[in-house]
Amino acid sequence: MIEEREFRGYWWLPENSDEKVGGIASFSPSDGVFLELFSALNEDPEYSGSDNVFRPDFIHGITTEGEKVTLANCIRGGYSLSSSQGTEVTSSKYQAISLLSGAHFTEQVSFDRFRVQFPLLTKWSGITGINYSGSVLEGGEVSAGDTFEVTYEFPESITADLDDVELKLIFNADFNMGRVGGVSIDEKAYLDIIPDSGQISYEESTDYSEILQDFITLATGKEVQASMMVGRLEQDEQPGNTDVEIFFSTGSDLKLPDSLHPRKANFVLSDIVEDFSEVMNNWFEHYEELEPVYNLYFSVQYNSEMYLQNQFLSLTQAIETYHRREIGGQYLSDDDFEEFYEELCENIPGRFDESFRDHLEQGTFKYANEYSLRKRLSQLVSEQENILKELPMDVEASVNEIVNTRNYLTHYDEGISPRVDTDELHPLILRLRAILETVLLSNLGIPEDQIVERLQQRFSELTIS
Repeated sequence: MIEEREFRGYWWLPENSDEKVGGIASFSPSDGVFLELFSALNEDPEYSGSDNVFRPDFIHGITTEGEKVTLANCIRGGYSLSSSQGTEVTSSKYQAISLLSGAHFTEQVSFDRFRVQFPLLTKWSGITGINYSGSVLEGGEVSAGDTFEVTYEFPESITADLDDVELKLIFNADFNMGRVGGVSIDEKAYLDIIPDSGQISYEESTDYSEILQDFITLATGKEVQASMMVGRLEQDEQPGNTDVEIFFSTGSDLKLPDSLHPRKANFVLSDIVEDFSEVMNNWFEHYEELEPVYNLYFSVQYNSEMYLQNQFLSLTQAIETYHRREIGGQYLSDDDFEEFYEELCENIPGRFDESFRDHLEQGTFKYANEYSLRKRLSQLVSEQENILKELPMDVEASVNEIVNTRNYLTHYDEGISPRVDTDELHPLILRLRAILETVLLSNLGIPEDQIVERLQQRFSELTIS
């Protein structure tokens, strides 16, 4: 997660660069970007006073260290005017959607390339450039003259060609070499988005960040947020580049994971490295239509305090949405059903009141052509039989119980049976997770044997606990 920062310096509106005001901009992931000024940015009477709304697109700043800063999409949240011994003193506060450290922007914010880093990305990749050699590795007692050498070779980046952009997994390292006391190498992995032509906008950059965040979350099985976002500006008139660090609120103080066991992840880079481009294209191609599915899945996966019945209902909704969007599921073609639907509506007895007629036309009849949850579950379980049969639970035998329990929790009809009580939902939740994780990983292009290996281990542990 991007850490809290504070920027002390002078601030001004781009159109009034001669009127600078001292103040402090602060950022926190949960609260966002705030600017507290020791005077007012705009003395125009139209915007003076606490009751008047003032929304500058950009506020520029220069810190006491000489760093350029841009606050984007701002709104004044406070304005005060006081007088002491005939002297008027004003102060003002602003809130901004984002803070961009490293450059001044006056129009649309865009970059030549965009870089994002996530916790666990380096460990998930499993790639290192560190090599060891020397006589001490041969074992035995160490004596004067024995050697131990550490060399570092920067790994090759891994590339996927997506629509309109190139995605690169890049490896780097920071070195700390002291004369006495030791040497440290801090390896890091990043994901770079490079547009095929032109620039990438701020909005597109943050969209890519969110999509890649969900990918890493699904891959590692742990909730992550970006720990760094940087937009790069290439210099036309001089060598070198300008890196602009991006800060904006994530709305939470998530405690990010710092450890990853490769066998407990859904998949790691070595599982997909030969098909990296294909897997990433699958992810981006299906992301928009499956985003509601991911949101429902993650809401259960990473909210341990969610009630069991809410977990159960969210997972059944996620599976139903996946099937509807990826597979479809209609008994008749649209044309055939339209004819049948009109016939049904025409034959509603005239003695039925208007509300019941509307219920039939807009409810029962209108959705009669869509597969039921039972049929959708049965079809998915059948298609993924080779994987699900290897897990330590009988998923196929649970379909009827899952459907009846969902119907009961929706309608609370005591006549629905067989079903399970609310305090006994956990085994059914594990079966729903198994179905959903299997279809999501299969859809992504993860090999079947790898899905079996990972899910076997995880669900063996879950069913024991």
